[in-house]
Amino acid sequence: PAPPADSGFAAPEALSNDFALVLVRAMIAAARADGHIDETERRRIMDKLSVSGLSADATAFLEGELANPIDLDAIVAAGKTEEERVEIYTASRLAIEPDGRAERGYLDLLAGRLGLADALVDHIEATVSAAKVSV
Repeated sequence: PAPPADSGFAAPEALSNDFALVLVRAMIAAARADGHIDETERRRIMDKLSVSGLSADATAFLEGELANPIDLDAIVAAGKTEEERVEIYTASRLAIEPDGRAERGYLDLLAGRLGLADALVDHIEATVSAAKVSV
């Protein structure tokens, strides 16, 4: 479902290409947190590319992004509003199952760098977990 009009969150089709790329890069960074990107993580990232309307050259784009180092400072700096920072964290969380120390540590670092309150992060975690169970 689309977010409420007055929420400050953009519907997927309303994202700018630049911010959609930030979200994809955030997902790649999260997926790399444990040192490799598995097929499930790759599929989640490809799904985000197609939702963002970037699917025409998505495979080539993804391969190029996977070959480049991730600039966490740039990802964090791209979150200009609290809503964008929440979207960056949520996209990162959706990309992975943080069942290892590296992934959990990355998400904790990201939440801290984005300045997200612990209660908000807990809410995002609960929402993502519930969404993944119901799918």
